[in-house]
Amino acid sequence: MKKILSVAAVALALSATAVQANEGVYVGASYQFNKITATELNDVFKNDTNTLNLIAGYDVNEFFAVEGNIGLGMGSNSESFDTGAFKEPFSGENNDARFKGKVSNKQGMSYGIHAVGKLPVHEMIGLFAKVGYSSMSYESSLSVKETFSNTPLNASEKTNISGLSYAIGAEFNVMPELAITAEYGVFGESKEFLPQTKFKASGFNIGMKYKF
Repeated sequence: MKKILSVAAVALALSATAVQANEGVYVGASYQFNKITATELNDVFKNDTNTLNLIAGYDVNEFFAVEGNIGLGMGSNSESFDTGAFKEPFSGENNDARFKGKVSNKQGMSYGIHAVGKLPVHEMIGLFAKVGYSSMSYESSLSVKETFSNTPLNASEKTNISGLSYAIGAEFNVMPELAITAEYGVFGESKEFLPQTKFKASGFNIGMKYKF
């Protein structure tokens, strides 16, 4: 009888240890490569941005977690243009007026909160899916100069790309406490009405997380 009780006690202790191993806080960071898609009427414009994410979460059990992140936009990109001299529509002669300028795009801060469903495949590999809410600030600016009169024109527009977000990914446990992660997802959509434009943010990220 004592042997049976001893075996039961050991089994219960091991079970409790296993449960505790799948619970707890984790923190991490990831670098994300974004694709911002803007659809204006029948025209589609795409722009690439990057984000450095800081992550914190809690593993409720082996199959479920809650997670939040805050991101910082890294750098900006721009494209210059020059229309060249215009031709008069009737005479065909060159007009001295021409337009030169630059279009710039910059991503600001972002954040998100997600429920995470996990599927352990092997002690070293697991799959996961996320669903939740994300928000990202995005700014486009235009700087144009008409060279004949040397008149500058500057304009900018800020957009908050936010809403339902979802992602799928995998994690690779290099140590019991340390994992490498990779995921792809959609991180929000928004609409502007003047002009009618739809923005969508998607991206791929790779990172690491540490489990306490």
